[in-house]
Amino acid sequence: MLRWGTLLLLLLGLMGCERPLQEQTAATPSIVDVAEPAEESTTAVATLPPTPTLAPTTSPAPTNTPAPPTLTPTPFFSGDVTACGQILPILPMNGEQGAAINDDPALIAQIRDQMPETAVAAFNRLLSNPANVGLVAYQVGDEANGVYLNPDVQMPLASTIKIIHLVAYAEAVANGELNPLTAVPLSDLEAFYQPGLDLGAHREAIEDLTAAGKIYGTPQLVSLEAIPTMMIRYSSNAAMDYLHMLLGQERIEATAVNLGLTTQTAPCPFLGQFLSMGNFTRANVDDRTAVGNYIANPDLYGQEAMQFTAAYSSDTNFRQTQIDWRRNTRRPNVNTQRLFSESLSPQASPRDYANLMTRIAINGLANSESSFTVRRYLEWPMIYPVNQELFTNLGYKNGALPGILTITYYAYPKGTTTPTIVILFYRDLPMNIYNSWRRNSLAHDEFARWLLYDTSAISLLHQLLNP
Repeated sequence: MLRWGTLLLLLLGLMGCERPLQEQTAATPSIVDVAEPAEESTTAVATLPPTPTLAPTTSPAPTNTPAPPTLTPTPFFSGDVTACGQILPILPMNGEQGAAINDDPALIAQIRDQMPETAVAAFNRLLSNPANVGLVAYQVGDEANGVYLNPDVQMPLASTIKIIHLVAYAEAVANGELNPLTAVPLSDLEAFYQPGLDLGAHREAIEDLTAAGKIYGTPQLVSLEAIPTMMIRYSSNAAMDYLHMLLGQERIEATAVNLGLTTQTAPCPFLGQFLSMGNFTRANVDDRTAVGNYIANPDLYGQEAMQFTAAYSSDTNFRQTQIDWRRNTRRPNVNTQRLFSESLSPQASPRDYANLMTRIAINGLANSESSFTVRRYLEWPMIYPVNQELFTNLGYKNGALPGILTITYYAYPKGTTTPTIVILFYRDLPMNIYNSWRRNSLAHDEFARWLLYDTSAISLLHQLLNP
């Protein structure tokens, strides 16, 4: 049996959004999501806060008994920001988990035999740990015969959240609020970049756009319309954060609400997420304890995540100090990142994102122009001949954080007139599995793609998950 998925994934591995085959700059596995804002030179929906100033830090007088670390943050920002969590909650609610699986050995053997060998590991993980897998797959119009595993449980999204920013951007363009041809100083974008936290995605985007002549001039400029490409195709966190701050926190959250994402938690810039986990202003405070404090006080997190974002992107001294500090400390460590992602990173249910991808696939956004714009960016994988052989259209976004891998797809297989939707979320993956899938096998992506192109795959999984 010809393994189309394997061939395509080798291609996607070269350009994929989370860079499974790209460099890992930190010795400790690092989060794959970061972003940044900068001073606006475009036609902005919202303006960035004024350049923050750093307050001097003070140290207590030495004593014989060192004082315990305090969770009171060192003053680092003196400006106004709009906190995360204006409309949406920051923390997820506990959703109902249901993982009824047909344990018929013959059916399981049939599924394993029919799927690509490279997808079997992802399937086995579903069988062994179903509570931490979210799966929704169906052909639009035949949802009753689809596949549903934990469809309404909120799960971390990682870079899948960037779809919301893409929709918000497209609608602002359609409404005449943004001009996609506006020239943006590259330095504005770079102000959101924290090295070592995106697996080289941002740097690769810069290199490719420069080679294509889309970054030009002295000082260097880039057209606003190229920034969503950086965010979606390359998964640059800096590009997402720039758009986040350009559009504004309230606009981003309102977009999610208007899209009907009832389980969505508040998106915060990736830059603010990373800095909340570990930064030089809290050098002597345990990062894991600080994250636990944010979980206990989510409003504090929502405020400080935006303050950190504004401080880093607007104050060159703050930015360089943080870059140097992280280079020397490699903080936050992977355990802190996992704790953070379990509660504070944006979350939503697989069903909500299946509904979102369905709306996009059938041009169901606010207007035809925004639908066209969003599909144009999401369907970049159609440049590959192997996709052109299998599909007339294919839209895609994935995500990765330590222990978390997410996949969202819509596709029109050749010979069909309705799209197929596949949403596949994994959480709480052991780090050896996470690293192996992300860097090498792409087992989770192979599994999702099998459901897209094999017409019998959804029917087989329906029998398994709907006993």
